[in-house]
Formats: sequence, C-alpha cells, structure tokens
Amino acid sequence: MGRLETFNRLAQLSFGRKLTAAERVSLMSDVLWERAKYGTEIQDYFQYEFYNLNNRERRKYMTFSKLRRTMKICNDPQKRVLFDDKALFNQNFAEFLNRDWIDVTVASFSEFQDFVKKHPSFFAKARSGMFGKNAGRYDLDSAGGAEQAKKLYAKLKKNGCIVEQLITQHPALAGFNTSSVNTLRVVTLLCADGKPKVMAGVLRIGRAGKTADNFHHYGIASTIDVETGIVNSPGIDREFKRYIVHPDSGKRIIGFEIPSWDKVTDIVSRAALVIPEVRYVGWDVAIDAEGNTQLIEGNYGADPDVTQMPCRTGKWLLFQKELEEIEKLS
Repeated sequence: MGRLETFNRLAQLSFGRKLTAAERVSLMSDVLWERAKYGTEIQDYFQYEFYNLNNRERRKYMTFSKLRRTMKICNDPQKRVLFDDKALFNQNFAEFLNRDWIDVTVASFSEFQDFVKKHPSFFAKARSGMFGKNAGRYDLDSAGGAEQAKKLYAKLKKNGCIVEQLITQHPALAGFNTSSVNTLRVVTLLCADGKPKVMAGVLRIGRAGKTADNFHHYGIASTIDVETGIVNSPGIDREFKRYIVHPDSGKRIIGFEIPSWDKVTDIVSRAALVIPEVRYVGWDVAIDAEGNTQLIEGNYGADPDVTQMPCRTGKWLLFQKELEEIEKLS
C-alpha cells in the first residue's frame, strides 16, 4: 500500500469522514514535517492521534523509529534466531511453557503418534515465520487411525511445524470470548543493573468466531496497570474503535483483574534473564484453567502500539533513561 493510500485510509478511520481539501493539505503538511524532523511514520501519527497533541506530548510516544533505536541498543541480532525459531524458543524457555510439545521436523512418526494419542486435539505452528503461517488447531478423528496420523505427520513435517498441547484458558478470560485463547502481552527490559523491569502489560481479546486474539488480526487490546494487574483502559482495535465492554460477549473490559498477575510478572521477569543479550522483549503469556501461566513466545521487536494506543499514554520516557544507562555499558 502506497503512503498516500495509507494516509487517506488512516485519516478516514481517525476522523470518520472524508476531509476537505484544506484539511487534507494541513494534515499532510504536519505528517510530512513529523517524518522529516523526527522520523515519525504515518501509522504512528494516526494511531497515537498526533493531530490532537502538541510537540511535547508527541515526543512522549515510542514511535517506530524509537523502537528501532531500542532494539539496536538492547538486542543482539545474532541472538534473534533463539526467538524466531519456535523450537529453539521452546527449548530455551522450557521451564516456563507448562505444556507438552514436540518438534515434528526432527521427531519420528512413532514420537508423533505418542503425542497425538495423549493430545488428539493440538495446535501446530511453523518453526519459523510470522503472521500465523501454517498455524492452526488440529483434531484427529479416532476412526482415522494410523493412516490419518501418518498423512498429518507428513504434512506438518513438510511445513516445518512444531505441535503443542492445547491451552485451556482461565474461565475469567474465556468470559470475553471462547473461540480464541485470550492472552497477555507483557514487555520487559533487562536494565543496566542486570535486573528485569516490567515496562508494560496488555490484555489481548479475540472476537467471536476468530481463533486469534492478536491485535493485528481483528483482536482488541487494552492496557494493564503493571503494579496491580487491573485493566485500566478501554479496548481498541485496528480500526481505532474503542470498547468499554466486549462487543460480542458484553463483558466489561475496564477494571478487569487479571488472574494470577503475580505469577505472570514472575515468569516474564525470570524469562528475561535467560538470554541477557536480548534485553527488550514482549512476552505472550496465557493463563490456564487452574490459574497457572504458560509462556507462548517472546518478541524481540515487540510493537509498542498496543501498549500506548488503548490508554493514549506515551511510554517513551519510561524507556529513555534506562536505555541511556544501557548504552554506557558498551
């Protein structure tokens, strides 16, 4: 999508109407100035509502250019494979997973059979890749027998997949939407003193009939107060629509208390120490029916949009001083 098309689409979403020629010129001029002066992307400008903010307020946001700076300071590019490759991730963070899994790319058919006998319904995802490529739930028919299992094994092996035990989510989270596992995104920073700090938390909720809760795949995001574990903002989706209650279930979003929040902050803080060369990580965490945490994955380039858009609060100042201290270490 070209930049002009992106501008027009986001302006329409933001203002809910077609702008006059004079409004478009004024807004475009501001967008171009932001980009030239501060490297602000068009997406940043609209999703953080820069058109309503003065310069001082705009500088409080972690824009995409500031995210790149954060990654450059904090994350060793040579260690990215340990997060990108889902099998390597599961191996390195095994103590935080709390579910069964196998790597079909190296497992024998016999090992796969043993797994599906125990878990006839399971989740598969590609070892590498983004945006849910080759990811999905599988339910083996008991009548299909070994032949069905053999065909599925061959397919998953060809697609380079790992398979994991399904997560049965906490009933309080299932109350928002049952077709998706509604998870948390928790961002940590391993500070210069070697101590991990929880910087932001987000509740991610799916829509009725959708299997993903991801904000970029029709989901709803709402920020969490990291001290209390209580949701402190409305939900928002990629079309900038805001929700006090879930639009399908009617369950109230603001004020929701995350189950086992102390366990969540504990595991992400411990996980942040496993690969210290990667200091900035957005962790995806599920809470199961018993209130136990299950680490799903870590994202070394976690997009700050979901941590800032719902609450209309820039997080850059939380990072700036810490990053300056980390830079001094090099």
